[in-house]
Amino acid sequence: MNREKNYLAIDIGASSGKAICGTLKNGKMTLNEVSRFVNEPVLINGSLRWNILSLWTDVLNCISACLNQGFENISSVGIDTWGVDFIFLDEMGHVLQNPFHYRDEITSDVEKWIEDKIHEQDLYEITGLRIGRVTTLSQMVSLKMKLRWLFDVARTFLMMPDFFRYLLSGNIACELTNAGSSQLLDIRTKKWSKKIFDTFNLPLNIMPEIVYPGTIAGKLRKEISGKFHCKNTNVSVVAGHDTASAAAAVPFVDQNTLFISSGTWAVFGLISKFPQTDDRTFKAGFINEPGFDCILVVRNMAGLYLFENFYRRLFEKDRKITYRKMIESAMDSSGFQLFLNPNDHLFFSIENGEIALKKYCDSTGQKYPERMADILRAILEGIALSFKKPLEDIQACTGRTFEKICIVGGGVKNKLLCQMIADATGLQVITGPSEAAAVGNLCIQAFADGEIQDISRIRDMAASSCKVNIFQPKNTDRWEKQYQRFKHLYF
Repeated sequence: MNREKNYLAIDIGASSGKAICGTLKNGKMTLNEVSRFVNEPVLINGSLRWNILSLWTDVLNCISACLNQGFENISSVGIDTWGVDFIFLDEMGHVLQNPFHYRDEITSDVEKWIEDKIHEQDLYEITGLRIGRVTTLSQMVSLKMKLRWLFDVARTFLMMPDFFRYLLSGNIACELTNAGSSQLLDIRTKKWSKKIFDTFNLPLNIMPEIVYPGTIAGKLRKEISGKFHCKNTNVSVVAGHDTASAAAAVPFVDQNTLFISSGTWAVFGLISKFPQTDDRTFKAGFINEPGFDCILVVRNMAGLYLFENFYRRLFEKDRKITYRKMIESAMDSSGFQLFLNPNDHLFFSIENGEIALKKYCDSTGQKYPERMADILRAILEGIALSFKKPLEDIQACTGRTFEKICIVGGGVKNKLLCQMIADATGLQVITGPSEAAAVGNLCIQAFADGEIQDISRIRDMAASSCKVNIFQPKNTDRWEKQYQRFKHLYF
C-alpha cells in the first residue's frame, strides 16, 4: 500500500486521555500524539461523578488538534475508554445525569445483596465475571435500590465509549468488549443475558444492540464535520474497552507468553480463543472478557494507582517533581523496607495515599518508612510481587508452563517496575507499546477501513510501532525469599 491514510485514536483512561494520529503507509503505522488531557472525576453532593461535559469538549479538541497539526483528511475516528461505567438517555436522547464513578460509595453494600440473588459461580458461568463492586451490574442494582426514578425515565443505556460514539455519529449501539465488562453480557452468546436481567429485575428494553469492533458506525454528524471541514470522516467501532484495545496491540502472543496491560489498573493473564469458566479458574479468581477476536482470561489487579496518588500529592508540594524523579528516588532505596499488598481494600479508593499507607502499616504491624525513596520502592515491589501468585494459579489452571510476559501500556515506561516483575516472577519480560490502547484502536480502525485484511497483521504492526525492551530475571532467590516471608499479606 503506497497511499497514506490518517486515523485518529482517542483513548480515555480512568485518570487521563490522549489523542494519537496514526498515519498508515506501506504497511507501517506511524504514531503522532496530538493532544493530552486530564480525566478528573468531580465530587458533588457526596457523589463521585465523571465530568462528561468536560470530556466531550476534550474529544472535540482532539479532532481540532489533529487537523491543526497538519493531519488532514482523517479517514476515521475511534474512541476507547475505561470499562463498566455508563450513561442513561431519556426519550429525547438527552443525558439524565452525570454518570457515577466506579469507585463511588453507592455500591459499597451491594455485593452481599447480589450473592443473595444468584450463586456467584452461576453468575461467573454466564458472564465470565465474579461479583465485585465496580461492575455495571453492581451499579445498576445499586441504582435500582437507591435511585429508582432513573429507571422510570431512562430509555437508552450506553457505556462510555458508546456514548461518545453516539455524540460523534448519532449511532446508538453497545460495543462488544465494553459490554463484556458490564456483567450483563453472556460471554458465550455475546448477547445481553436475559437471565441476569430477569434475576435482578432490570429493564432489558433500554439495552441497545451489541456491535462488534472492526466495523463502521457511520459518518461524523453534520454539525461536527461542518465545523472541522471533514465531511468524509468515518466513526469506527473499535474495541471500546481500553483493556481490549491494549490487548489487541500485544505484539508477542504464543502458548508460552502471558501479558500485562499496565496502567492505573494492571490486567494480567492470557489471550485465548475460548472462555474458561471451570471450577478451577473460578476459584483462582480469573475472569473472562471479550477481546478483539479473542477472549481475555485475566485477573484485574491494582496497578500504579497508589504510585500515581503519591505523585499527585508530591506534585502539589513541589511542582518540579516528575515521574522520572520518583523512579530514580525508588532506585536509591536498598529495598524491602516495607511490604504492601496494592490490592488491599484500604487502597481501593483513596484521597491521600500517605494516610492510607500509614493505616495499612498499623494494620499489618509494620513501621512506616521515614524515607520517601523506601516508600516509593515498596509500592513498586508490592506491584511486582502481586503477580507471583496469579502466575502460579494460571499455570495450574492451564497445565502450561509460561516463559515470558509481554507488558504493554504506560507501565512499560517504568523500567524499574519491568525489571522487578521479571525478578519477582522469574520470567523474561518483553515490552510492547506504551500507548497500547491507542495503537490497538488505530489498527482496528484500519481493519474496519479495509486497509488491514488479516487480524494477525495487527500484532505485527504493533511490534513495528514501538521499541522493544527485554528484561531478564535477576536476583530471583532474594525475591522468592521475601515473597515467602510476606505472602500472607497478599492472599
